[in-house]
Amino acid sequence: MVMAKSATSSPRNRSSRSGDLLELAIGVGIVCVVLFIGSFLRVRADLTNEQRFTLTPATREMVEELPDIVYVKVYLTGGLPADLQRLSQAAKDLLDEMRAYQPDKIQYSFIDPNASTDEKTRKQIYDQLQEQGLTYSSIRLQEAGAYSERIIFPGALVTYRDKTVPVQLLKTQLRAPDAEIVNRSLNNLEYEMASAFRQAITLKKPRIAFLEGQGELSGMQIADMTNLLKEQYDVSTVRIDEKLDALSIRPEKMNFRVNNYDALIIAKPDSTFAGRDRYVIDQFIMNGGKVLWLIDAMNANLDSLRTNQVSMARPYDLDLDDQLFAYGVRLNKDLLLDRNCAPIEIYTQPYGNQRKLERFPWYFEPVIIPTSGHPIVSNLDPIHLRFVGSLDTIATDNVKKTILLSTSAYTRMLRNPVRVSLGVVEADMGFDRTTTPYLPVAVLLEGNFTSAFVDLLPKEFTDDPTVGYREQGARTAQIVISDGNVIENRIDPAKEMFYMLGFDRYANSKIYGNRELLINCMNYLLDDKALISIRSRAIALRQLDPQRVAMERSFWQIIAVALPILISILAGIAYHLYRRRRSTFTA
Repeated sequence: MVMAKSATSSPRNRSSRSGDLLELAIGVGIVCVVLFIGSFLRVRADLTNEQRFTLTPATREMVEELPDIVYVKVYLTGGLPADLQRLSQAAKDLLDEMRAYQPDKIQYSFIDPNASTDEKTRKQIYDQLQEQGLTYSSIRLQEAGAYSERIIFPGALVTYRDKTVPVQLLKTQLRAPDAEIVNRSLNNLEYEMASAFRQAITLKKPRIAFLEGQGELSGMQIADMTNLLKEQYDVSTVRIDEKLDALSIRPEKMNFRVNNYDALIIAKPDSTFAGRDRYVIDQFIMNGGKVLWLIDAMNANLDSLRTNQVSMARPYDLDLDDQLFAYGVRLNKDLLLDRNCAPIEIYTQPYGNQRKLERFPWYFEPVIIPTSGHPIVSNLDPIHLRFVGSLDTIATDNVKKTILLSTSAYTRMLRNPVRVSLGVVEADMGFDRTTTPYLPVAVLLEGNFTSAFVDLLPKEFTDDPTVGYREQGARTAQIVISDGNVIENRIDPAKEMFYMLGFDRYANSKIYGNRELLINCMNYLLDDKALISIRSRAIALRQLDPQRVAMERSFWQIIAVALPILISILAGIAYHLYRRRRSTFTA
């Protein structure tokens, strides 16, 4: 009987094993088919709140239209702190996302400049990277209970054909980056990379000129903005000196003039514009030129307060009022006090034998928080202004006006002449009782402007074919900001260096958005709205508690290693019991 039972059960067991093998083969076949089909499909899902792994439409369009191979060398790799590893991984994710749209035309590699054990070789690599335009940072690492300094190059080189563009992934002038700086760099990562791609593949850059000749800011005063603009544009300076051909030329067989530049920046002039110079600027605008006006209506400054506690601010005699009025804006002869302002340090009454340096709110330096949804000011850090005046918009035909920046609800207006005194820091300014809130300080003008010289010029001059006078302008845009200091970076004369625009000496870091505001202005004026749309994205910093990380590090390491193993063992035991029970029922 036993032998008979064994003989009858053997074919059944073989049939069961054959069925299991068939099921396994079918399962493997289904997986292979799914993988084969999936290799031809691109399905991506970005579940992050900020859509950080999704390219903006502007970047995607630029990537899809790449004419040839772009090769990227990223030097942010190796043994890095957690924050910089996050930035490095974000750069890799960004490049992978770009490759998803152009796998054949985007190639990249990550290179550790500290990989060599030979110090001489490393130094040669450092020198070579600096010659190519990358800057280094110094980080402090803790290894085996000891601290060490390490040089890193948080940047990349974007090469297209025979052109290489450096891109700094970590934007800071401080040699030791912190989590906040890294997060700001994460916010700007796509912008920086897309901007580098555009620079590499663009054959001809738009031309920008800084106007000189009327006491405008120049040299190191605007060095940071000049260097930033040079990354995207061809930047130079120009003096009109009453020459008609300073900003434009009139080619033969053409009725109107052709501009030599795409945009003009007028940064804090302090002397009168000659009538012929104003005419040249007017015709530059009529022929489609873009202008960024950074104008102080009053001559207030801190230098006059260093020797005296009080000074009188009076209007500059620029002779631009009628011209700006014709374009649709009026600069008022006043100074604004804002409760939302930057601090100032001044010496107060001596304490013993020592003078006491204290910090007070300096109402003459408003800190403007952008509230407009316009792309120029969207998602910007607060803007730092100094001795700013108000402006009004004027009803003009065919010109659209958009207020970009306004003061806070707690603003007071001081009309010409204005007594500027350090004593304001201790005075009750009555912001809660008497205010003139939300005064405009920056406006965008767009449309077809009418010449400011209509009916003011002799007929023989306007009819002269060599002049090419134009009464009604081509469609263009202008931006007027009633503060010339908005573009001025801080300078350290002793060290012969300048600081990044927006740098605050009290915070010892960049905290203001002046830099981004002005580059957005130029991007918008020159129709680079794609770059603005990229910059407007923000990624929130979700930093781990460093103290808790240090205390619970071992516990979570054990969990991370042991838990998957334990789950695998339990799953194996459960599957074994299931098979055993199934075999019992089958028998």
